[in-house]
Amino acid sequence: MRYFVKNLKVHKYPVPHNCKVHYTGETLHNNVPAGYEKCDDCFNLPR
Repeated sequence: MRYFVKNLKVHKYPVPHNCKVHYTGETLHNNVPAGYEKCDDCFNLPR
């Protein structure tokens, strides 16, 4: 699993179908980058 940061949130790559964000060439990371909020849709977090 790879991760990228967009709009100050961490998203999974490839982007799950339920997430509304599109990957547009952001830097991919092997681990979840620290200091950013996780995307609720990518990480199945309760709202």
